[in-house]
Amino acid sequence: MFKMFFMNKLLLIIILTISFQTWTKADDIRDFEIEGISIGDSALNHFTKDLINKNTFDYYNDKTFTPVQMPTLAFYKQYDYVDFDFKTNDKKYIIHALYGTISYERNINDCYVQMDEIVFSMKRLFNNVQVGEPYVEKRPGQTGDPLGKSKGTIVNFWFDNGDRASVTCYDYSKEHGGRDNLTVGIQTKEQNDFLFNKAYK
Repeated sequence: MFKMFFMNKLLLIIILTISFQTWTKADDIRDFEIEGISIGDSALNHFTKDLINKNTFDYYNDKTFTPVQMPTLAFYKQYDYVDFDFKTNDKKYIIHALYGTISYERNINDCYVQMDEIVFSMKRLFNNVQVGEPYVEKRPGQTGDPLGKSKGTIVNFWFDNGDRASVTCYDYSKEHGGRDNLTVGIQTKEQNDFLFNKAYK
């Protein structure tokens, strides 16, 4: 049996040889890290301002939040990419949404296998959450495919305060040309409300 380790920060990592049971349970999304980064951190604690500004994108119709898609960096250990959102014009670059992504080189079946493993482990890890049933999202705004031919299979974990964690497998169409990937995300209620109600309108 694995020993329980009590930690201030709990790592959200995707290595199936390491059990999620090694972490103490928690019910605050800010207790979790992706590559050493947490919700509520200043992005400036992890990235330079120049690197952040070079990797901002403009795909939300509403500009309340600014998305950042970081390239692969040397300090990443579990993920190929790390993305995050901060409030536009926030000079502290406080992170409201955080995502870790692993590419599957268009082998989506491997993604679904690992997704099931992670969802199973996260159910045992999280306290006081409602776990949604898997569903398929095809909206262009949500999948990043303007043709609407790609899809994301998503499982959501809803915290009592409205924060959200999610595990998603993105299956991109040949026309889109994107790499299939698995993404683990954590979001504040404020950013989550924005994403569902304002971002793409």
